[in-house]
Amino acid sequence: MKKILNRMLSGGLLLMVVSVVTVASAQSNTTAAPWPNKTVTIISPFAAGTTSDVVARLFAQGMSKAINVQVIVDNKAGASGNIGMSYLAKAAPDGYTLGMGSITTNAINQALFSKLPFALSDFYSLGVMGITPNLLVVPANSKIKSVGDLVQMAKDKPGKLTFASAGNGTTGQLAGELIKVRTGVDMLHAPYKDATRALTDLAAGEVDFMFYHPAAVMALIQGGRIRPIAVSSSTRSSSAPDVIPVDQQGISDFDLAAWWVLCAPAGISPELKVRLREITRTVLCDPEVIQAMQSRGFESKPMRVDEIDPYLSKEVEKWADIVKRAGARVD
Repeated sequence: MKKILNRMLSGGLLLMVVSVVTVASAQSNTTAAPWPNKTVTIISPFAAGTTSDVVARLFAQGMSKAINVQVIVDNKAGASGNIGMSYLAKAAPDGYTLGMGSITTNAINQALFSKLPFALSDFYSLGVMGITPNLLVVPANSKIKSVGDLVQMAKDKPGKLTFASAGNGTTGQLAGELIKVRTGVDMLHAPYKDATRALTDLAAGEVDFMFYHPAAVMALIQGGRIRPIAVSSSTRSSSAPDVIPVDQQGISDFDLAAWWVLCAPAGISPELKVRLREITRTVLCDPEVIQAMQSRGFESKPMRVDEIDPYLSKEVEKWADIVKRAGARVD
């Protein structure tokens, strides 16, 4: 009789333990909040105030409104954006750390640097934020009125004409190098640590020309300190509709435009991949975000999900070819 009672007590105790564990597990699953339930951080791999940073902050504002959770931008600048993207590659794949990649970090640097602390396979692309061509600008009092003038002057004074950029490997440098490759002229590249100083020297006539984003040069153009003579894309820019493309001024097949891409660590779950791409497209389709982007010179045209990866793959190939032809390399 005692043995039977003990077995009953033992079985009851085991059943009670199983019940407690089951209830606790159910409560845990019920109370675990779905993404997002805390602040989301977007890594900006360039300094505050740069074009990449502006794009990140405009998107962060729109995303915060879309998901009703605070979205902040954390600048981790250095090494042409490689430091910030390396940080993103190592971040937890939980959807709370994203990064603002760009044509520099996700295309040009892939061919420019012999070694990188990350690979493109470390990221999952959520959406192309915006696209913008560069404007070819000269000092206001420059004798250069067109691309033809620029090329002729470079031929007349080999190695004397100088073009500024925001640093080695930037779209500004490669656009200038491509002119050299296509025309055979000899010009001197003047890399700066930041675009602000480069533009200041350009306005003062210390350098002859520069390719840079419309958003950054428009104030100087409107102030009469510099002039645009061409746009780097094959079509005209909405921010400067009167400026003629380079490839319509004697240099064919010249089509260069900068872009930015929101990335997540590659290890995020399939569910989060779908959710984040949906949210990214929702934000990019928000009229307020579109207006804010366009007012700063960005061509805001949200891509369909099936367009994102093919576009980026084509850009990586194109810029690898441009870097190779320009002979640019950072070891």
